[in-house]
Formats: sequence, C-alpha cells, structure tokens
Amino acid sequence: MASEIVIPGSICARLIDSGIITEDQLAEALEIQKTRKQLIGTILTQLGYCSEEDIARILAQKTGYKFVSINEIGVNLAVANLITPEFALRNNVLPLYQEDDVVYVAMRNPNDILTVDNLRMLTGYEICPVIATDMELSAAIENFANMNSGVEDYGDDDDDTQPAEAEALDIDDKPAVQLVNQIINNAIKAGASDVHIEALEKSMRVRFRIDGVLQEIMQNPIKMYPSVISRIKVIGGMDIAEKRIPQDGRATVKFEDKTMDVRIASMPTVYGEKVVMRLLERSNSQAVTIKDIHFSPRQFDRFNKAIHMPYGFVLVTGPTGSGKSTTLYATLAEISTIEKNVITLEDPVERRMAGINQVQMNNRAGMTFAAALRSVLRSDPDIVMVGEIRDSETAKIAVEAALTGHMVLSTLHTNDAPGAVTRLDEMGVEPFLTASSLVGVLAQRLVRKLCPKCKEAYEISREELKKIIVDFDDYGYEGDSFTLYKAKGCLTCNNTGYKGREAVFEFLTVTEEMKRLILDRATVAEVKALAVKQDMKTLKDEGLYKVMEGRTSLEELMRVIV
Repeated sequence: MASEIVIPGSICARLIDSGIITEDQLAEALEIQKTRKQLIGTILTQLGYCSEEDIARILAQKTGYKFVSINEIGVNLAVANLITPEFALRNNVLPLYQEDDVVYVAMRNPNDILTVDNLRMLTGYEICPVIATDMELSAAIENFANMNSGVEDYGDDDDDTQPAEAEALDIDDKPAVQLVNQIINNAIKAGASDVHIEALEKSMRVRFRIDGVLQEIMQNPIKMYPSVISRIKVIGGMDIAEKRIPQDGRATVKFEDKTMDVRIASMPTVYGEKVVMRLLERSNSQAVTIKDIHFSPRQFDRFNKAIHMPYGFVLVTGPTGSGKSTTLYATLAEISTIEKNVITLEDPVERRMAGINQVQMNNRAGMTFAAALRSVLRSDPDIVMVGEIRDSETAKIAVEAALTGHMVLSTLHTNDAPGAVTRLDEMGVEPFLTASSLVGVLAQRLVRKLCPKCKEAYEISREELKKIIVDFDDYGYEGDSFTLYKAKGCLTCNNTGYKGREAVFEFLTVTEEMKRLILDRATVAEVKALAVKQDMKTLKDEGLYKVMEGRTSLEELMRVIV
C-alpha cells in the first residue's frame, strides 16, 4: 500500500526553523513538484533532504501528540482487532496498544475529529492519537489487513461432515463464523503450528504457538465463546452437545494456495471447554530435503553415512514439537529411490510424499504400530519408517526388522542421543539385539532464529560467558571477548526479535567400542563420555556454535538446551 507524505505549509516552516532543511532545498522541491504529481513531503524525502521520521517528529511537535516507532514498539494484535481491516484501510489508522482505558492509535491525520469519534464508538475506549512515519503505518495496516482476509473453504476429504451442518444446528451465526475464519487465517499467515482458544473468567483468549512459543493474539468478550467453540466443533465433525469429556476432530482448510490439515482437540476446564487446533500444511508438490533442515557440516557426514547403510536401526529423539517427523521425512526423501520399497507407519500421516507407501494407524480397529509393523515386514520392504516407538512390543519388532536386512527409521522420546541406548534396554530390548541393530541416534531441538532485519550485535567477555555457561572453556573458542547477537524486535518479526526456527542436532554413531558398552549395560553418562571422546558434538556444543555464528541468541540457547 503505497503512500504519499502530506506536509502542511506550517510543517515546512518548522522543518526550516529546526534546521532540517534549508529554504533553497524547499524551493528546489517546489520546482520539482510543478512537473510531478507528488506531494512536497515525498519529494523532500526522495531528494534526501529529510526523512519520514523528521517529518513525523515535527508533526508531533506541532500537534502535541506523541511520536512512536511502530517498528520498535510493535502492534498488539488484541488491540488492533478492536477495529476491522476495512476501517483501518479506509481511514489510515491502526490501534497499537492500550493503557488502562485508553487505546493509542497511529493516525495519518491525528486532527481528524470525526475518525477519532468513530474509533471511540467502535472500540468503547478513550482514543489517544499518536504519530508514526507514513511508511511504518502503511506497512502495519497492510500486514493487519492481509492477516484478516477470509479463509476460502472448509471440508475434510476423508469425512462426510461438511460445514453446511452448522446452519441446521442453528449455530452458524455470522460473528462466530467471521471470528473463527479470522483466527484460522491469522494463524496460517503468522505460520503458527497451534491455536489455543480458552475461556478466562471474563473473556475469551486466543493464543498462537509461533516458532515454539505461545503468544497472545486477542481477547474477546466471553459471550462469544460458546458460539465460537460450537463453530469449531462443527468444522471438526465433533459433538457440540457433549461438553463434559475431551473430544478429537479434524478438518481441511483451503486458504489461498495452501491446503491445511487441522487437528482439533477439546478439553473441559473450569470456565468452559478449551480448544486446541494443530495446523499441518499438506504438501504434495515438494518434499522436504536434508538441506532444508540445516545440518551443520560437522554433523551431516556422520548422519548421511548411517542412513545410506543397507540395513540397520536409526533413531531420532527429542521432545514433542522438536521437528523429529520433519527430519524423518527429509531422510526418506534422501534415501528413497525407484528401486526401493519404502513403507511408513504414521499416526497421523502428517505429510504426504510421492512414491512412498504411507499407512495411517487406527488403534480402534486394532491397527497399532506393532500390528502394522508385523504386517509390513511381509510386504517385502527395503525401508520402514515407524512414526514412534511407544511400547516394548514395537521396539522389539523394529530391532528384529533391522537385523533381518531392513533399514528401520523411528522416533523415541529421550532427552539426548545417549539416553536412547539405555531407553531401549528399559523397554525390554536385549542389549545384544540393540548392539547388533542400532547404527546411530540423532537427538534434536528447535531454536528460534534471530530476525535478520533487527538483530543487534554486542560484545561479551569470556568471563561473562563463563558465568552463563560454566563449561564454556571446554568448547575450544579462543579470545577474550566475542561478538554475539541479541533479539530486538520489528514489524517483520512481530516485535519478537525472532523469525523462523532451525534444528540443533547431536548424532551418536554406534562404533565397535560403543557396542561393547551397550552389551555391558553402561549408564547414560558412560555412553555420553565415550561418544564425546569419539568426537560427537553435543546439543549444547551445536547450539553454542549457532550462537557464535549469529544465527540465534544466547538467551534462546539457554531456554531450549542448557
């Protein structure tokens, strides 16, 4: 949304009085204006005689309103959502933040009394105009408008439940439909993985999990909560009358060029049902590759060698939401060829891949991981991916499959790579079977990447670093001080300082010496000590490496790994 910079004549005089421009520069701009259909403010900034911020600050002095940098303070979406995108675009205004009963609104024309009165009626709060640069205000309004355009369609390819049922159930009231559309659309635009909708004592709160961290997006009146929850339940094919027990549902959302699978879970709480929607993009056209997950060179060679072995057992470990499934999909894309029969067992199938046989688990029908794995082994597979090792039976069958000439990939919930070795022993897998089948364990975490547009460099001494990371000297970094980067926040990253995530890995290779430790039922500490001796880079080591490269912050490393 392009904008022209409006400067009243009195502002031009103030720019001259303040020494920002000269009379000759103004005269030059006025001469140029005779041949162009541009405002004088735009011409002055194009000539480089002043900046948009100079003009905005002078305007703030003249009007007595506060000057703000939207890039620095950000936009509180809960406050912005007090008005519609249409109103923001039409009037060039945007609510930024709230203090007590006053909403502070960035306005192109702060003296527009009619718009201020309309804002007061729309929001129900007192309005205080603030001044921002035209460029920042235009960008913020455009972002706000883009996040609130409508979702195209709902449906579920595998379910007969359709949204039309909402009308028959008399809950398809327009405000609820619009709000649910807006919430889902905002989530997709923001790249959220989960949407949390929950009732508080006096309001309904909506939070998005973006880059692994929950952020509050909006609060709405509690009276809207029942119809919003009912609308979501209808979309997910759930029972709207049942509010006492947890329910699961699913739907497909088509938005622009994206098709999103939505997994819906409801749970009763003291103030009403809480709903969580997990958003998964259905990508048929392009598979994730090993390059996409940003392996560091010093980890990639070991992992690549392990996955290209003709048979064996490779585990990927980490907590929920650490990117294990994405790593497995990237691995399958790397090793799958036309000559190999690749079968996956998943619950649910999160990403559909061409040329691979993907099997959906169904516990109610008896299709468990263990039962499916037995059946798959009779289907002449070369590579088998098991979504998760959940029990002793699945673990034993997976290990036996690896011993009989198959490459088996799976995930396990442990804190690090060495912990997976002892975890298999605890699950009842005999050490001699683990030692014979396991070729490697990959542990991973996801750290947020610093926003490249606003990250700030700073110097830190070795002594200060050692107070934060006690064993810093063990990682081989030389020098008395280091240049690191910290999060600041801007419009691009929604004022968080971070944009996107990438994985931090540690890969344990099962060597002959490691096999002897496994046979002796060694402790996690003993396994880790040997792995580090054999040059395994730990999660902490890899995380610190990314901090030193300026890709993430020390605070993020401490939050996720240390």
